[in-house]
Amino acid sequence: MLGYIISFFLGANVSLFFYALILCGARSDKKIERKEEKIE
Repeated sequence: MLGYIISFFLGANVSLFFYALILCGARSDKKIERKEEKIE
């Protein structure tokens, strides 16, 4: 039972970490597109 709780906790943290990476990547893509529009 303890192993199940620990693995659930770790799995939730890992998935949240990857979700945060995806959000940061999407935001940086938007910033890059805005900079490219200003340059052109």
